[in-house]
Amino acid sequence: MSDAFGGWVLDHHAVAAWARVQPHAQALVWSAMEVGMTVVVPAAVLPLAYADTAEREHDVLGELLELPVTVFDPLTADEAPEVGQVLATALDPAALTRDALALAHVVHAASRRGWPVLTGNSAGLRALNPGLDLDELP
Repeated sequence: MSDAFGGWVLDHHAVAAWARVQPHAQALVWSAMEVGMTVVVPAAVLPLAYADTAEREHDVLGELLELPVTVFDPLTADEAPEVGQVLATALDPAALTRDALALAHVVHAASRRGWPVLTGNSAGLRALNPGLDLDELP
């Protein structure tokens, strides 16, 4: 899938919202499908998304990863130092909770691409990068 038309990066809240079939997350992904945009799912968000959804929703979560517009952003050994730097330079470390690593990976993926993030934790993302373009889940 080409990302020439841009796209969105999803945090674990957005991925969980997709799995729960919540309108905002569903609309964003289906709109991306219609216009040929890319949806990025960073690897570090998946464990939290699975933890935050019921087992009956896991198939729907898995379907997101199979869509032709979805790009899985791995967290490799080469990228680990960059994601670690995102965590190390947090403006407000107290705003980070159990999702710190996942949010750092989201920041890394969004910053690298220059794309907005669909999120349920704007405070945590702002603590890591106050300049990110965010769309907060309702």
